[in-house]
Amino acid sequence: MAKNPHKFAMIKAGLSTELQVLSYQEGFYAYMKLCFITSVFFAYPIIIYQIWQFVSVGLYKKEQKYILLFLPISYAAFVVGGLFGYFLLIPFGLQFLIGILGPGIQPIITMGTYVSFVFMLTVALGLVFQLPLVMLLLSKIRFITPDKFISWRKYAILLIFIIAAIVTPPDPFTQTMTAVPMIVLYELGILISRPTKKGFIVLGAIVGGGVILLAAVFFYLTHKGGEIGLLNAQGNIQVLYPRGKEWKPVLNHVNFRNGITLKTGSEGKTAILTKKGVDVGIDANTEVHFHDAWKIRLKTGQVLISMKESEVPFEIDTPNGRIRTNKGTVNIQAGDFETIVTAVKGEATLLVEGEEKKLLEGRQHKMTIGGEPVDIGAIINWSEGVLTKSNEKK
Repeated sequence: MAKNPHKFAMIKAGLSTELQVLSYQEGFYAYMKLCFITSVFFAYPIIIYQIWQFVSVGLYKKEQKYILLFLPISYAAFVVGGLFGYFLLIPFGLQFLIGILGPGIQPIITMGTYVSFVFMLTVALGLVFQLPLVMLLLSKIRFITPDKFISWRKYAILLIFIIAAIVTPPDPFTQTMTAVPMIVLYELGILISRPTKKGFIVLGAIVGGGVILLAAVFFYLTHKGGEIGLLNAQGNIQVLYPRGKEWKPVLNHVNFRNGITLKTGSEGKTAILTKKGVDVGIDANTEVHFHDAWKIRLKTGQVLISMKESEVPFEIDTPNGRIRTNKGTVNIQAGDFETIVTAVKGEATLLVEGEEKKLLEGRQHKMTIGGEPVDIGAIINWSEGVLTKSNEKK
C-alpha cells in the first residue's frame, strides 16, 4: 500500500513501477524511516496528550476546557490532511513530475527518496490541516481576534504559497494543489473562530465531507478500469493474482490490473490488449507475467507482440534475455535454454548478457545464456577411441 502513489504515477506514465536501491543499507534505512513516520501518524493522539500534560498546568480552567474539546477534532483533522495528501495530492503530483520529463529520459526512483518525500509530505499536510483549529483556539483565548485574521488575509495567502513551495516539489501544479486547501482552511478558521455553534457544525461537515471525498478518490484509484483486457479466451486459461496463491480459471472479456500472471493449457490460447494499445497474443502452454503497461515476463511458451509506433518501448523479459520493440510485430518463443525471436514486422532490440543487438524485419535470432546447448554424448563417442589409444601408449 505504501507504494500506491508511485505505482499510480508510473503506470500513468507507462513506466516500470519498480523502486531502486543504490546501496545495501538503503532498503533497511527506508523501512526504518517508514516505520518511524507511520508510528508518528498513529501515535499522534498520545503525542498530543503528552504535550497537553506538560502545558496544562500553566493554563486556566477555561483554556483547558477549550483544548480538551479540540484534541479529538485535531486528530481527525490530522488524519484527513494526511489522507488528502496520500490519496489525492501526492499521486497526481508525482504523475505531473514524471510527465514533464518527456521522452528519452528514464527516471530512477530510489526507495529512500520516495519514502522520505511521500511520507514526510503526508505528515506535513496532516499538520497543515490543524490551521483552522489553531485559529479557533487563538480566538477563544482572546489572543487574536477574528477581525485580525480577516485583515491579515492577503498576507496569509502569500505566506501559504511560500509554505506550499517549501513542503512540496518545485512545480506550480503541486504547489497550487497544496496552497488552495490551505487557503480554504484559513477561511474556515475565520468562519469558526466566531463563538457560535454554527462554526463547530460547519467544521464537522467539512471534515466529514473530506472523509467522504477521500473515500471516493480511493475507491476510484483502486477500482477503476483494468490495465489489461482479455479479448478472447480459448481452452484452458488460468490467472494468478499478485497476492494470490491459487490459479483461477479465466472467462472471456475480463479486465485485469497489472501484476497478474496468465497461464494457458495444452489447448488454450488468448489475446490481450493493454491499456497502452499493445496487443499480446498468447499461445498454448505459455506462462506470462504482466509487470506493467510496458513490460511483461515470458516464463515459457510463445507470444506475439503487436503495437503501433511509440516513444516508450515495450519490453519482454525471458529466461535468456530481454527484447524491446517500439513498433511492429514480434514473435517470441521462450524455453529453458533458448529464446527464439522473430521480427515479423518492424525491428526489435535484443539484450543478452549485457550486449545489445538489433534484429531487422524478417530476421530471426536465438538468444541463449552461457552458449547454445550441445549433444555432449556425440563428443564423448568420437573421443573415446582417441583417449583409449593414448592411454594404451602410456
